[in-house]
Amino acid sequence: MDLLEVAAGIVDRGRSGEALEAFVTHEREFHSKAFDGEIESISSAEPRGAGVRTIVGDRAGFAYTTDLSTAGLDELVEQSRENASFASEDEAVALAPAWTDAPGDIEGLFDDSQSELDVATKVAFAVELETATRAAHEKIRTVEEAVYADSSSQIAIATSEGISSSYRRSDAWCYTLAIATDGDENEVGFEFDLARGLAGLDAEAVARRAASHAVSILGAGKIPSQKMPVVFDPYVAGQFLGVLGQALTGEAAQKGRSLFAGKLGEQVAATGLTLVDDGRLAGAPGSSPWDDEGVPTQRTEVIGSGVLNSFLYDVTTARRESRESTGNASRAGFKSAPGPAPSNMAFEPTGESVDELLKKAGTAFLVQDFHGVHSGANAVSGDFSVGATGRLLKDGELGQPVKEVTIACPMLDILKGIVAVAPDRRWLPFGGSYGGSTTLIAEMTVAGS
Repeated sequence: MDLLEVAAGIVDRGRSGEALEAFVTHEREFHSKAFDGEIESISSAEPRGAGVRTIVGDRAGFAYTTDLSTAGLDELVEQSRENASFASEDEAVALAPAWTDAPGDIEGLFDDSQSELDVATKVAFAVELETATRAAHEKIRTVEEAVYADSSSQIAIATSEGISSSYRRSDAWCYTLAIATDGDENEVGFEFDLARGLAGLDAEAVARRAASHAVSILGAGKIPSQKMPVVFDPYVAGQFLGVLGQALTGEAAQKGRSLFAGKLGEQVAATGLTLVDDGRLAGAPGSSPWDDEGVPTQRTEVIGSGVLNSFLYDVTTARRESRESTGNASRAGFKSAPGPAPSNMAFEPTGESVDELLKKAGTAFLVQDFHGVHSGANAVSGDFSVGATGRLLKDGELGQPVKEVTIACPMLDILKGIVAVAPDRRWLPFGGSYGGSTTLIAEMTVAGS
């Protein structure tokens, strides 16, 4: 089935005075989990469907279906049209304008070799990951989970404004949770990998890192409560960005759900800090040639030299401020209408290597895991108080393992206190993709014993 033809056919069902947008996807998903040297579970799915927005005047209605037959699509458009009649009026509602120039392709979005893999090869990788994790260190007692999963997708969009395009993408990922034991003490180590296909994943490396994380925390305890420099490793730096990203959309600011509301043009971070969202970045998991409204993706400097330069917008939120969309419309598949979200968000490196950054930190707390982020980090108020696990640093060298402490500091103070960002970026898929790097913060409160 040609998805672009389906999308065009939906748009052709529009009436005079209506604007229609058809978003059609076809995915193939695979998930496998290994335990104790064998496959514990395996599943696959092939969801396919269409979502339609119909705009009549200042009202927008949305509907979706998995029935792509002629009758199913007729009913879909009629339902979207009816939903629009009950929607609230919003003068900013509109579809993306037609392209002046077609957006260029993103290199490496699809791994052709992935479609040639059989199920046996995929489940063998999951078993290899679980086996390698158990064998990575003598203190690894068991592996709670070892997972391999992938998806391949085709996405098509057509609108009554004249946009018509499609692209393919593939994604593969794996993760493992190692449990290290020493006497009565148990510690968990988590590690993951992302790529466009299985060939880009490294089971042995993931297993070693997970085991190392778990073993390194054995014997950990509290440290005295104090204010001190704090270093986020790439994983937790990505989690921190995931909280910030929620607050950096135009929608969040317009609804008063952002600590950055009303702060455009103001200094919100250290003068040497730049935060970029780039939907066209090669190799990053959130890249695409156009966003989920059909607007070409772009590089947006959200924070430059510490100044808040821009929020991330879709068409509607941009129009509310007489701005242009930044190409950040996002959907959770064909079943949802678009809304603004980060694509690939990351701090730019500040010039120091990881070793230089750690030495600059002096005596500091290296945070390797957060606990309670959803309850302790508030993107509206800016409060940030979370449990943390990691290592004490002294003159750039790893010291005693630390756990059962809380780190706290208002998020704006964290941003203004960032001293250095290393170039060891890792992409984390948290409702978009966030590039975490080793990051030094001048001071946070560490509450321990």
